[in-house]
Amino acid sequence: MAEVDTRIEVTGLAEALKTLQKVDPELRKEVIKGMKVAAAPLEAAARSLVPDARPLTNWYGWRGGWNTTTVRKGIKVAFRGGRVKGQDRDVFPLLTLRQTNAAGVIYDIAGRSSAGTGSGVPMIQKLNETAQPSRSMWPAAERNMPAVTEALETIISTVSNRISKELG
Repeated sequence: MAEVDTRIEVTGLAEALKTLQKVDPELRKEVIKGMKVAAAPLEAAARSLVPDARPLTNWYGWRGGWNTTTVRKGIKVAFRGGRVKGQDRDVFPLLTLRQTNAAGVIYDIAGRSSAGTGSGVPMIQKLNETAQPSRSMWPAAERNMPAVTEALETIISTVSNRISKELG
């Protein structure tokens, strides 16, 4: 797979968002909403990679079993905005693409590690017939990251210019 750079480095963004929360909370909400809209193609692409049919024939009858609609709804872009423990305090993820559905998580990453043993091996082999792990999330990010990055840079630039004008 090709390598994808998912990092946008913006100096002072963390402080700007903190200040924005104090000065103009509505503008901060607007910025976050705009970022989520910019990342909507990621959600749509990941959802489109979820199969319509159950990937395994016995995925029913257990709590959290396969339901294509629920698995697709479980894919969400979320604003993170906080520092990750153990990382540089000025570096933090703005947005994350998440799968919140248990069956969706299993479908997406089962077999990623080499820990598959015993009864899990046939399941992983069957899932690998459709695609290798990550089956939906990473391929969607890989295809859409350039457009999302460009949209986020535009939003950040627009907000920075607006704040600069208001502060004089």
